[in-house]
Amino acid sequence: MQLRFSFLLTLGLAVAGFAAQAQTKVAPRRAVAPKEKVVVREGVTMKDGVVMQGGKVLVTQQGHTMSLTEPTTLTNGTKIMADGTVTKADGSSVMLTEGDMMSLSGRLTTAAMKAEQDSLMMAAKNGGGKTKMKAKRK
Repeated sequence: MQLRFSFLLTLGLAVAGFAAQAQTKVAPRRAVAPKEKVVVREGVTMKDGVVMQGGKVLVTQQGHTMSLTEPTTLTNGTKIMADGTVTKADGSSVMLTEGDMMSLSGRLTTAAMKAEQDSLMMAAKNGGGKTKMKAKRK
């Protein structure tokens, strides 16, 4: 009898302990202000890299754009001069023209390449591009 009573008392205290823990409330969530949106001025890119724009060489790093005033060397050994002359790691040189962009890793994208990509995207969007058509049989 004594053993049964102590077992029931222990079981009752354990259930009461679990029930008491289940009733605790979770702390309310703290209000957080929304992040400000970054407004990009017309013509300035937020993508990191070097771009020729308006006859100036602009460098964007971590969202900050500034004019290139002194020669800069990229991670792959490419050197960019303030006048837009690019000397690649293999020794060849290229002159940046209006709209050309070079990533900080040294990949050059010309304005002609961008125009071609845009035209291909528009053709795909409008249903054009390379499609196979069956010849009509008479």
